[in-house]
Amino acid sequence: MKKIPYGISSFETIKTENYYFVDKTKYIEKIEALGGRYLFFLRPRRFGKSLLISMLEHYYDINGANQFDQLFGDTYIGQNPTPLRNSYPVLRFNFSMVRTQGTVEEIKTSFCLNVWGSMDVFISKYKIRYGLGEEISKEIKGYLDPGDMLLVFQNEMQKKHVSVFMIIDEYDNFANNVLIEHNTDTYQRITHAGGFLRNFFSLIKGLTDSREIDRLFISGVSPLVMADVTSGFNIGDNISLWPDFGSMVGFDTEEIKELVEYYIPGKYETLSPLLSEWYDNYCFDNMLKTKNLYNSTSILYFLKEYLQVNEIPGELIDENLRTDYGKLRFLILEGKKLNGNFLILKDLVQTKESTGRLVRSFAADELINAEKFRSLLFYLGFTTLKGISPAGRYTFTIPNKLINSLLWEYIQKSMDEVYKLKIDKDLLEQIFTDMALQGTWKPALQYIVDKFYLAVSVRDFVFHEEGLKTFLLAWLNLTNLYDVVSEKEKNKGFADICLEPDRRFTQYVKFDYVIELKYLKAEEIETPEKEESAINQAIAKATVQLIQYTANDMFKTIKIIIVASSKKLLYMNCLGE
Repeated sequence: MKKIPYGISSFETIKTENYYFVDKTKYIEKIEALGGRYLFFLRPRRFGKSLLISMLEHYYDINGANQFDQLFGDTYIGQNPTPLRNSYPVLRFNFSMVRTQGTVEEIKTSFCLNVWGSMDVFISKYKIRYGLGEEISKEIKGYLDPGDMLLVFQNEMQKKHVSVFMIIDEYDNFANNVLIEHNTDTYQRITHAGGFLRNFFSLIKGLTDSREIDRLFISGVSPLVMADVTSGFNIGDNISLWPDFGSMVGFDTEEIKELVEYYIPGKYETLSPLLSEWYDNYCFDNMLKTKNLYNSTSILYFLKEYLQVNEIPGELIDENLRTDYGKLRFLILEGKKLNGNFLILKDLVQTKESTGRLVRSFAADELINAEKFRSLLFYLGFTTLKGISPAGRYTFTIPNKLINSLLWEYIQKSMDEVYKLKIDKDLLEQIFTDMALQGTWKPALQYIVDKFYLAVSVRDFVFHEEGLKTFLLAWLNLTNLYDVVSEKEKNKGFADICLEPDRRFTQYVKFDYVIELKYLKAEEIETPEKEESAINQAIAKATVQLIQYTANDMFKTIKIIIVASSKKLLYMNCLGE
């Protein structure tokens, strides 16, 4: 049986060491059919971009002709090779290896070493074919600026009359990390006028003009860094949203079916709903023709874990993915305060949808703009494309439970950091279990509500009137026993919060819940008499709604009413108590 290629991004390793391979080589033909020589391709982390880069490197490498049949013989492109196969010396950079600790000069030094390392590999690989001497590598290493290194390399290629295929993998990785780990000032010193990264990309553009770089393929996550270093990708084609390349990375439904049936024969139909619910529904095609794309790394993680125990794993989120997304809290935190982007994110996770333009290029200092922040969430994989209006406005939606869970974790950690909540997650998990198995709901909700009002009492709260609902949703999403749904349509109404058993635990979870939350304004409760009357009216209205929501339920649902103000909890109980 072929090995699962989880975490393997080397095309040669996969093809020569008995790993399962999903054939994406047909896209090489499509790339060449474009006619464009300089291409830019974006996808979220862990979608298989590095494997794509490795595949392109081996296909075009002029030194790889004698290995072509071994690597490509059983693939689409092996049976339908293009005229450009094995026709270039390939210079490949991987900027994810650049260290981001220390000062700007220290970061620049790491970048220079990365650039020199790639050029040194190139010189060593092609020294016989093009007569490249070791003295060139030593000369390049002696320079303290990556732009100067590139100029020396250019001069040598001109002398030898060599045109290269340049590939840049993870072009924005280290710059994004600088933005996360340092501050906007450090990032701008690297990417703006006079910055070494800006100068480096300016020289690359010059090399495409003089044809020392005959072809260029750049991969990354978002257009953010490219906008800052070149005012957008203005030297070629950004194919990230083109329909023909919608599934160039990631797995489509047919690929998933073949993959699952290979490793777990006869189980696809059983596992398909779970896999779709957790990992499916990405769309990166601006015409919405290529839907139902799965995150490839997450699927491989699932299969790897499944085969260890021969059953569905208890943890469906790859810890590496959790770590990647956890780095992004800086987007909604500003000076230890939640910024306006937090409200956009909060609305998104509650409604599951957001509408706006899909912005193709934007800089770091523009992320406070709502439309640009929404677009960044799409490029990062937090949202995907669901629909488009005649006016060209897109509906963005959360693609699956994996992303929904990560977003709520994101919100939880951000609130923890800002409000110093000291939430006891072990305690919460235990009382959530009691909630599911015994129907003892009050300890869990009371604990969360108490933490909310503690946060309200010590500083201004960003949530305003909907604060308690968002807070409840954030911490209820800590449990994996339930699907926590906001504003779910139930019997011609919309329930504030529903807790429905996760499909993995329906045989264990004995109780489900519907929560109706009513908020009373300060003027409605300014006297004891008005407060009592307002509370009773809210309870009566919530009672009618809860009965309506659950009229068609085939099983007993615990129906909870919460009445609250901005300052205190006014009432919390369930119908029948």
